[in-house]
Amino acid sequence: MIIYNPIQNKLPKGAVTNDENIKFEVLIKDNFFFHDLKIIIKNDFTGQIISKSLTFSNNEENNYNKYSVEFEKLETGLYFYHFEFQFDNIVAYLKNNLLNAELVHDEHSYTDWQLTVYDKNYKTPNWYKGSIMYQIFPDRFKKSDNYEATIAKNEDDRIRHIDWNTVPHSSITHNNYSATDFLMGNLLGIEEEKNYFKQLNIESIYLNPIMESSENHRYSTADYFKIDPYFGTNEQFKLFCTNFKDDNIRIILDGVFSHTGSDSIYFNRYNHYDSIGAFNSQNSPYYDWFSFSNFPYEYNSWWGFDNLPTVIKENKNYSNFINNKDTGVLNFWQNLGISGWRLDVADEFPDEFLDRIRETTKYYDEDSLIIGEVWEDATNKFSYNIRRRYFLGKQLDSAMNYPWRNAIIDFVKNGNSEKFAYEISLLVENYPKPALDSLMNLLSSHDTERVLTVLAFDEPEDIPVNERPTYKLNFEQYNKGKELLKFASFIQFTLPGVPCIYYGDEIGMYGFRDPYNRLGFAHDNKDEDLLSHYKKLSNFRYNNKEKFKSNFELVYTKNNCIAYLRNNILCVINLDYDAHFIKKFSGEILFENNKSYSTPFGIVIAPRSFTAIEIV
Repeated sequence: MIIYNPIQNKLPKGAVTNDENIKFEVLIKDNFFFHDLKIIIKNDFTGQIISKSLTFSNNEENNYNKYSVEFEKLETGLYFYHFEFQFDNIVAYLKNNLLNAELVHDEHSYTDWQLTVYDKNYKTPNWYKGSIMYQIFPDRFKKSDNYEATIAKNEDDRIRHIDWNTVPHSSITHNNYSATDFLMGNLLGIEEEKNYFKQLNIESIYLNPIMESSENHRYSTADYFKIDPYFGTNEQFKLFCTNFKDDNIRIILDGVFSHTGSDSIYFNRYNHYDSIGAFNSQNSPYYDWFSFSNFPYEYNSWWGFDNLPTVIKENKNYSNFINNKDTGVLNFWQNLGISGWRLDVADEFPDEFLDRIRETTKYYDEDSLIIGEVWEDATNKFSYNIRRRYFLGKQLDSAMNYPWRNAIIDFVKNGNSEKFAYEISLLVENYPKPALDSLMNLLSSHDTERVLTVLAFDEPEDIPVNERPTYKLNFEQYNKGKELLKFASFIQFTLPGVPCIYYGDEIGMYGFRDPYNRLGFAHDNKDEDLLSHYKKLSNFRYNNKEKFKSNFELVYTKNNCIAYLRNNILCVINLDYDAHFIKKFSGEILFENNKSYSTPFGIVIAPRSFTAIEIV
């Protein structure tokens, strides 16, 4: 009786800028009688409520009448809206049910639709759009014998593994996140594999933390102005960035600004540094960076890990230390040649701190990239008792796209294209175009099980912890995971945003959560078939780069098959064991894993296949 879906019935589609008019259209059967139809829009930040009646526009096909209303530009913010029908004696509510309309009598049944209004001047780096990213955990990618690491300040507490293929020690104990065993990967090792990255058409490398630290993960920063001596020197890093940029590969650093290390210049709990750290004295220049409940042994730390004392981001001295345009940490590393930051635990920064990070990085380089670690929908994230504004134009360019990671994995494992289409459409509707085109699309990261492990099991967490260090996938498990990974990577490479390969996924590495997802890169044990798939996939993406920079439209959803357009490239994923016929489209097949056919009347999509067709 009633049709409303924001993707089809709202103009412009998706998020809108603060200088665009917005039109809403509702289709209603001509035998559905009511007195009035209003739209109710609430500004989530200010609480302001706007109400307007829809008016009859014209008759549509199939006995529908179109009612519409238009709003002049709205101020930047997050809005939620629904519709209200007035009948003789009652009011009914048109609410959001998986984006489609649901008529309910209880105002609190279902949810409202979301409308994101972002700053018209919001821009994200063009160089990043359409590209391919690669993530490296630096201790575990490659050790070059051409660099000899210096002795660390706490060398006696460390283990340097001789065997590159050894299983790393667990990082987490009951009260700290101290990982003190090292495979000794270094910068020169990464640089020696530059041709490998070029074969995969990589245009940016995201490095997990490289600043000096006492742990292999380097999330416990010891010195914000010095690269870890196990990796190299600051001078080598500057040359490293230059050499990669000469080959059109940019370096993105992990910015760990929510906490430092307890073993650091700033805290100095173990007196390894010639500084008066906050732990040493209440007269320390760093004391007011931290929050002590009982000086010096009891202090606020990240997730209770006492080797990661939390920094008070509202502290002006600390904010200046990071953000000062001349002497700050951000400026220092950008001067060494990096092209952007991935901000660790971005939702733990107050808005003012994130605002300043953007202001500082863009001041030095307007094309610098800012990616936030946000695990949920970044437009409506609620943390620390406030609604966040990451994507309204003053903070992030991009976010790690865990919602789509989860949706891709669920789809290739379980099917159900309708559910997958909803998960994809939700972010397409909510995210501003500059952010949507720049999303960091991942299947694995240093914080998750490797994707091949996730795909090989119904539930990886069912494997007992004591079996995980030496667990080997059997032939059946591995091939199941590998087949599904080819499907998942095709989706990852064809959705809006930038695909990011977690080091080793492309050669068949697998493993459970930390530390088993952080093994040494298997240089001598590559799955050449899987690697060949990734190379062909990256070539396909690179050769059609302009088509994948923007635009997305779902065109077919049935059973376990889905198809979407990226400009004139039709991408189809058919997980069914039967063929599908998609009418109206025909063209040249550019990439496929199983033989499909294009006819003048439509495309025959082979069973268990993924296919990309250039539509003519």
